[in-house]
Amino acid sequence: MDLNNPEEISTDTYYTKVEQLEAAIIPAYQALFGVSQGGYAVGAFNNQLAPGDDFDATPSNTIFQDTYSTPAYDATILNSWKDFFSGVYAANLAIEKIESYADDIQESLKNRMLGEAYFLRGLHYMHLCMLFGETVPLYDHSVTDASDYYKGNAQPGEIYKFIIDNFSKAAELLPVRSKLYENESYIGRVTKGAAQGYLARAYLYRPLLEKGSAAEFSKAEKVLKEIIDSNEYELVKNFRDNSVGNNENNKESIFEVQMVLGADFFEQSYSLRWQMVGIPSGTGSAWWQLAPNQRTYNEFEEGDPRKYMTLWCPEGAYYTELNGNIADWEYMYEHYPVEVSLYGMRKYCLDYQIGNIANEHNERLMRYADILLMYAECLHEAGHDNLSMTDQNGPKYWIQMIRSRANNIVPSEQPQLWYQHSPGTIPDVETLLASGSVINGIPMNDIKNLIVHERYVEFCGEYLRYFDLLRWGMADAKWLKSIKDLGWTEKAMYYPFPQQELNNNKNLRGNEMNK
Repeated sequence: MDLNNPEEISTDTYYTKVEQLEAAIIPAYQALFGVSQGGYAVGAFNNQLAPGDDFDATPSNTIFQDTYSTPAYDATILNSWKDFFSGVYAANLAIEKIESYADDIQESLKNRMLGEAYFLRGLHYMHLCMLFGETVPLYDHSVTDASDYYKGNAQPGEIYKFIIDNFSKAAELLPVRSKLYENESYIGRVTKGAAQGYLARAYLYRPLLEKGSAAEFSKAEKVLKEIIDSNEYELVKNFRDNSVGNNENNKESIFEVQMVLGADFFEQSYSLRWQMVGIPSGTGSAWWQLAPNQRTYNEFEEGDPRKYMTLWCPEGAYYTELNGNIADWEYMYEHYPVEVSLYGMRKYCLDYQIGNIANEHNERLMRYADILLMYAECLHEAGHDNLSMTDQNGPKYWIQMIRSRANNIVPSEQPQLWYQHSPGTIPDVETLLASGSVINGIPMNDIKNLIVHERYVEFCGEYLRYFDLLRWGMADAKWLKSIKDLGWTEKAMYYPFPQQELNNNKNLRGNEMNK
């Protein structure tokens, strides 16, 4: 016998007002925090930073992710599986309720809400595919019964097509940033530019999202040019403005996870980044579980101010503890119990200790700088390396924009830092190409090597390095050497499906790491 309680709200009775449709989208955003600690509040640090050649686990943090041996019972990967699939469910439900809404609603409002939901569904699947591979189950509608819930594996190429379709629909439906942000309450929500940016990234990530397939550079180039020509975005003057302070959702921001420090500590809508990936343990109550390594320190060129805005390191910035103590790098290192070739992560850190270990610093998942360097990569792949540094049709022009900004004086920086009153001294693209410089074993004598280098230092700690190496390595194995030296094998490209999920769903088979 079926009993329906008329007092109980359900998915069939709730979505009767426009504001309730708006509310339907919010859980799909919240899944990016990670209510199960699998998102950008906590879980992304281990799952997305640890496997790269740029970060190492500290002696106080024993994890599998940096040894390419993560077992199916690991809680961190299970939490990410839960959170991103929760986001998929929320997006599916929102799409269905918005599309089926029968009462009057402005078309522009309906389109904007649908665009957000399509984007978030694509983004959650992009995360799932990057972490677990393309055979994760595909849910294109909300689960209603057991036959829906216990899905089998997706077919090769199916999810890549689904991701592209979702980002494409979102780009068609969403308003541009300047239009959406006229309403201050919408600042931080996804825009047309964000959907286009992730569509372009998906085209470049195709070797990961549809394993073994070639990146679609020409398609990405077209979309990236549309973003540039929209004039909706620009590089902020100072690199540090993309890290902390009152500069969140600035003109360079394409998409950020909007962190909020709620009344309930367990809401998981905050960031533990500075605690886990920031200050070395022994200073400011930090845990320091992951840290930039010697390779990362060495990647920065002499005279590049970004080194000191990215890392806690020798001759770098100071940190002020709650008791007023001024901690320079020598103090931090002396107070760490063992000697390691690791550095602190200043990016996304305040320069002073706060009372609460959690904070509200947004995670900036895509910046306009990434649009420019992806565009440069596409122009390189199209064969335009011979064009001059002043020609917008060639990659050198766009790489130089990033390098020029890096040399800017930063008046707001700590006064003892030399670039607070003097410009950086990294050379221009043409000079670097002719210099004979070799960085971490890679000669700076061709455009691809410059792009790889520039992405490393510009986006250090922004979750891109490992996945960049994988997508490049599928076309040219030399880019895999640095992680192969750490123990990586092709089998370990993705994490295993969580054992708990395989136990619950007998229709689902694991990937290579489950064997």
